Amino acid sequence: MAMLNDLIPLSQIELNQEHILTIKRNHLVPLIHDPHRLNHYADTIVQAQSVLLNGVDPRLNQQLSELIRQIIQQLSRSKKYLGTRKFNSLQKWLGIDVEYDAGQMKYLKDLNRLIDEANHLSQKLQIEIQKSQSRFQQVLGLREQMAMYIVAAEQFVNEYPQFSSPQTLDPFIERLSKKVNTLQTLQTLQTLQTSNDIVMKQMQLSHHLSFSLLDRFKEAQQVLIPAWQYHLKQSRDSHSKIALEQLDKSRDDLIQTLKKSLQK
Repeated sequence: MAMLNDLIPLSQIELNQEHILTIKRNHLVPLIHDPHRLNHYADTIVQAQSVLLNGVDPRLNQQLSELIRQIIQQLSRSKKYLGTRKFNSLQKWLGIDVEYDAGQMKYLKDLNRLIDEANHLSQKLQIEIQKSQSRFQQVLGLREQMAMYIVAAEQFVNEYPQFSSPQTLDPFIERLSKKVNTLQTLQTLQTLQTSNDIVMKQMQLSHHLSFSLLDRFKEAQQVLIPAWQYHLKQSRDSHSKIALEQLDKSRDDLIQTLKKSLQK
């Protein structure tokens, strides 16, 4: 099951100093002669994060949960359709036995359809979780890059005036300082959680909830549903009391496991 992990505050991330130096050379020094571009500093990272910050679609969890509820309801009605019944001559002449068999076949067809839909949706959910986890890992990398951009700007504010004309740089440094503060407000977890970090935690939570639902459904999917189907075949072949008792027990076990899968 997916675990929820705290995000490391940007100030505690180990950063590559060579990369920070490259940012200062390639992105900050050119801004001195073109300060209007300062508004776009680190924008590519912000934009890339916004594209990737998508968790698992909650509708998939809702749809799978609803299918599981329908399967539970259908299984709860099984005694009405799958019990052994004997028909007298009059009932057979009236075709009641044929109606019963037809109702049994429709019941099993509807139940199998629900199971097939749930199996298909669980596979789709598994794929979506993997895609979302991949996006999350990419966002973690971008978050580290953002930390380097912030540190590069902070260092640049402190270092550059030492060997440059203050009269030329004062307006630039003032604007750069404001830009650093803006990035920190949006990207770090030092005192106030940032919007992106909040979404990242939501992504983690969506992974956790989806894994929880899938893990419990897989127990039913891989073990208990096949067991119930086996006992169903045995009971229909033998019509014995023992086979029917085993069918009832396997049904009850399956229902309980499916109910657990819906627990948050």
